[in-house]
Amino acid sequence: MQRFKRLLAVLALLLIVVAVIRPVSGEAANLSDIDENTATGYCAFVYDDAELFTKNELNALLDKAYELTDFADTFVVTVQKGNNPYGKTESATKKIGDDMYLEYSNSKNCIMFIIDMHTKYIYVYRYGDDVKSTLTSGKCDTITDNVYDYAADGDYYTCASIALDQMSKVLQGQHIAQPMKVASNLFIAFVVGFVVMYLVALSKSKVGKTSDEEMLKYAAISFAANNPSDVITGTTKTYCPRSSGSGGGHRGGGGGGFHGGGGGGHRF
Repeated sequence: MQRFKRLLAVLALLLIVVAVIRPVSGEAANLSDIDENTATGYCAFVYDDAELFTKNELNALLDKAYELTDFADTFVVTVQKGNNPYGKTESATKKIGDDMYLEYSNSKNCIMFIIDMHTKYIYVYRYGDDVKSTLTSGKCDTITDNVYDYAADGDYYTCASIALDQMSKVLQGQHIAQPMKVASNLFIAFVVGFVVMYLVALSKSKVGKTSDEEMLKYAAISFAANNPSDVITGTTKTYCPRSSGSGGGHRGGGGGGFHGGGGGGHRF
């Protein structure tokens, strides 16, 4: 009986140890430490609202985000399902980027990678003329095209990590792979070529149109006038005054303020 009680005690202790250790090994945090680049004044952090990353993954992503602080504030943001009040569209994810910029960035330039579990969109967001000129909306679309498969497979860390790497390459003026763009260009070229071939074939198969001279040449023409006469039934006079010119006008300008950032996204 004593041996049985001791065995139960050992099993209970093991269960307690497993219950304590297991959450720690998969620990995730909402907000990583803010890492500031003292040389540029830009900062980096990871805001993991959806708890997609472990503690080690948070630290690794923070290091990658810090590498981009030579150019702008750099954030990695995840959105928990049910935590996007703007809807379930790509523009709703962009608005989360606007909110994060207004809440956490004090700089004129900001970039972030967003994984929105509510809208099921990944989004590369950027704000500020300095980064927009390099990290164009087309580049943002390309980056999300290149990594959305990882998010679809549930590998969110790899998705965010590769996205940060490609954002860094673009900001440094390097080239990144654009397989979706190449495929779309080939498809467009095929369609255009098909249309041109169709129009050429259509033009060669048309029957020539008979000219007016040929129609008159083989037509029997006969004109006859019998006792023509003119009858005047009445006259009217109409006065049309010259219309006067109209005056011009002007438009007022719009106001300034925060108009939001931009970027590109992809559903996963």
